This record gives sequence, structure tokens and C-alpha cells, in this order.
Amino acid sequence: MTHVGDIVDYYIRHIGEIDLIKGETVGLSIIHAALSLITCLVLLALASLTIRARPKRPENRFMFVLLVAESYRVMVTWYNIYPFQGSPEFLEFMQLFRIGWYICGLTCIMMYVSMVSFYPIKGLEFMTKPAIKNNIWWAIPLIATVMFTSLILLSPGGTVDVIGGSYHVYCADGTVTQPAEILSSKGSPELVGVCADYTPYVYMVPGNSTVGQLLLILPVFSAIIAMVFMRKSWKSLAQDPDKEDQAIEARSLFIGFAGKAIIKGAMVFGIVAMVIIFGDWNLADVATVKEDYGSNALTIYVLILYGFLFSVLFTGMLEGFMFTYGILKNEILGIDETLRKTFSTAIFATLGGFTLLLASEMMEDILGGGGLIGGIIVGFPLILLRKPIFTAINNFSTILMPETFTKAELSYIEAYEIAMEDRIITEEERKFLRLQAKTLGLDDERIEYIESYYNSNLENEEE
Repeated sequence: MTHVGDIVDYYIRHIGEIDLIKGETVGLSIIHAALSLITCLVLLALASLTIRARPKRPENRFMFVLLVAESYRVMVTWYNIYPFQGSPEFLEFMQLFRIGWYICGLTCIMMYVSMVSFYPIKGLEFMTKPAIKNNIWWAIPLIATVMFTSLILLSPGGTVDVIGGSYHVYCADGTVTQPAEILSSKGSPELVGVCADYTPYVYMVPGNSTVGQLLLILPVFSAIIAMVFMRKSWKSLAQDPDKEDQAIEARSLFIGFAGKAIIKGAMVFGIVAMVIIFGDWNLADVATVKEDYGSNALTIYVLILYGFLFSVLFTGMLEGFMFTYGILKNEILGIDETLRKTFSTAIFATLGGFTLLLASEMMEDILGGGGLIGGIIVGFPLILLRKPIFTAINNFSTILMPETFTKAELSYIEAYEIAMEDRIITEEERKFLRLQAKTLGLDDERIEYIESYYNSNLENEEE
């Protein structure tokens, strides 16, 4: 690569030079972009599991479409993972990608509040009619696409009026304090910026608009509405013993929406603060905030901006796991445990990474060049205490996604518990357990899983 040098050195240098106070965030953008692609792949995998379990069921189709739309949305900054060379064609492609991103956002907004088609509440029973419930999974994306494309076609400035422009910023080696080379998509307002002292670097800047800002924050409000709906449905379904499975599903959806409402809601308050402080909130302003408002303002701007971006990833992942758990817990053997372990590992890795990054930044600011010391200070405790930390995270995951068994399975667990009182299963006890399993209608595969689950919990208790 001639424009920024060797790609590996480029990554290492910028990740090592992250400084939120100075606004040196190219490395942070690279990290976020990489995590966004990983999150996207995880959500696509969960979507695949959902549709393969029951491909003809409307609720599975609905959840599949929602998870695919969410997987597209979390890729909000994928383009920062690599220092692409700018070109008019690339910028126009970026505009097309962003149109798709906003369509998926509008799709998610409508699908959140439409969950009542499968988990009914009083006053909205009409949503459960087969004509609506069986077709909503394809109708909502179609409506969102027609609405958004119509808005673009009817706007005088087209795409730029609706979502803003796209910019490619490039600062070559040795261009510190000189004007940056900035390419703009067709019709975009002019953007100017000065190269900082960590050249060479490349980054993409998405512009914004009133409609774009609205669509960025509306998912929070629709998630709040969906959260209220799912809580009502959960409490209502829980009163009927025959609808226990649906009640658990509604509870899982409630937790997913609550996570989005709380975490991204806090970020919305940050966005409101940005509007109050800067008079507007446009991502293209990041190139000029320092010059217009000073270093302190830039730090606040960057913290809120990246807080919002990372909240998109975390809440998307939380939703994906909770929704998949709710839909598939009774469909795929052992899915509960698999989702819990994967979710716990993701949280541990993410928290560990951010703790290391934060400690390195703090030590570097205090000692100057002491980032490695901060990494060592945090790294060793993480290694030594990884088991209790992971256990605590796994316990939290279990609260979110508890193991659920049918009444027949619970009866078998009681029988198995009695047989395991002395930690040995005799031949006579095994015969009794086989007879019990046959009476309860449980197959060998499920029995093996139940016993494995019980034994695992028993070992954890003994430790």
C-alpha cells in the first residue's frame, strides 16, 4: 500500500495511538469496524438458526428478517476497517450502502412494535389475525423500502437531503497542519479539515440530515414501546399454564428491548446534549469541532459519538441472543447452553479488551509512553481472576437466559436427583430411569442432555 504504508504497521500504529483527549480515534474506528463485522456475522448465524428450525412458521420468518436487518444495521462503520483509497465511485457505493442501512433501521422500528402479532396484548388483538400475522414478515420490509425510496425521489436534493453526504478524508505522510484531501459524494456540502500529527491516515465521514438524525434515535423510542408491550404480554401469558412457553418467549423479548431502551436511551441523552452544545449533530463536524469549539469540546464529542456507535453493537448482540433464545429454546437441543456460553465469552472478551485499552490510555496520559504498564497492570489480574470473573458473567447470562424444561423433563430431573444422591447410578437405578423416560416420552438424546446439564451444575456446586 503506497498511500498509508504497510497495512499491519498502519493498524498497530493507529491502535496504539488512540487518544480521546486529542481526538486521535482512527485506531478506535478500526476496532469498532472489526467488532461491527463480527457482530454482523453472529447475528446472521442466529438468523440462520432461527429460520432453519421452523422455516414455515410466521414468527420464525419474522424473527429471521428482524435479525438480518439488525445485522445490516450493526455494520454502521465497516468501511473504517481498511484504509480504502477514495474515488467518486466508492463514495456513491457508500451512499447506496447507507440507504440500505436506513431502510433496515426503518424496518426494525416497525417490526419492534409489531411483535404483538405473536405475543398479543389487550387492545391490539387485531394484530394476531392470520392475514396480518402470516404476512407481516415480508410486508414491513417492503413498506420501509417504498417509504424511504419515495422520500429520496421526492426530495429536491435526493439522497443528500435525506441522509446527508459521504466524505473520504486522507492525510498523507508529512502533511501535519496542512489541509486534508477530502473527496465528497455528489451533491454533498463542502467539508474542510486539517491533518493532525498522526499522519498518514484515512477515514470515512458520513454526513447527516434531519431525517437521518430522526431515524438514528427513533429505534430507542420504538424499543421502549415494544418493551412495554412485551412486559404486558409476558404477564398476561404467564397467568395461563398452557401458555408457559409463550410467556418465556415474551420475557426474553422484553429483556432484549429493555437493554436497547436503557443503553441506547442513555446515548440519546448524549445526542441531545451534543445538539445543545454544538447547535447541531452532524458526524461530518468531527473534522472541525476542535477548531470551532476547542479541545475539551472535541473530547466530549468523541466520547458521545463512540458511546453511541458501540451501543449499537452491544444492544444488537443482546437483542440477537435474547430473541433467538426465546424462539428456539424448545426447538433446538441445548441451544440455551450454547447461547449462554457464547454470550458470556463475548462479554468477557469485550470487557477485557476495553479495560486494557482504558488502562493503557490512563497510564499513557499519566506517565507518558506508559501504555504498556497499564496493559500489564490490568492484564495480569484478568488472567489470574479469569475463572471467577467468567463465572460471574455466566451467572448473569443464566439470569437472562435460564435453562427451561418441560414438566415431563422436570419430573425426570427429580428422579435422576434421587438416583444421584450417592453420586452413583446402579444398574437397577438405570433401569428405573429408562422406564421413567419412556413413560414421560423423552428420547435418549434429550435424556443425555438433561443428565449432562444436571451433572455440570453438580460439579459447579461442589467446586
